[in-house]
Amino acid sequence: MSVEFTKAERKQMREIASAVYEAEAHQLLEELDAEFARWRTGECPSSELLSAIHEFHQNQSRELWSSYQGLSDAMVLERGIGFGFIEESAIPPSILAKLTPWRREPAEE
Repeated sequence: MSVEFTKAERKQMREIASAVYEAEAHQLLEELDAEFARWRTGECPSSELLSAIHEFHQNQSRELWSSYQGLSDAMVLERGIGFGFIEESAIPPSILAKLTPWRREPAEE
C-alpha cells in the first residue's frame, strides 16, 4: 500500500528532512571543531589539524553523505527519529501517522 502525502505535507517533510541532515552534520562537525580548538590553543600542530580535516573528509563526511543518498524524505524523518536528531513532536501528526501507521496499531499478542 502506497501512502500519499499532500503537496503541503511534502513541503513540510522536505523542511524537516533538511533539519535532520543539518542536526547530524552539526554533531559530526562539533567533533571536528574540537580539533580546531586544540589547534587554536597550541595543543596540536597545524599538520595534525590538517590530518584531522583529511580524516573527516575521507570518512565521516562521506559516510554522512552516503547515508542520505537514495532516501526519501519519509525515510530521513524516520532516521531522524530513530537516531534522536528530531523528536516525534516536531512532525505534524498527519505526517507522522502516514510515516508509521504501525505506531497507531496495538501490538498483537
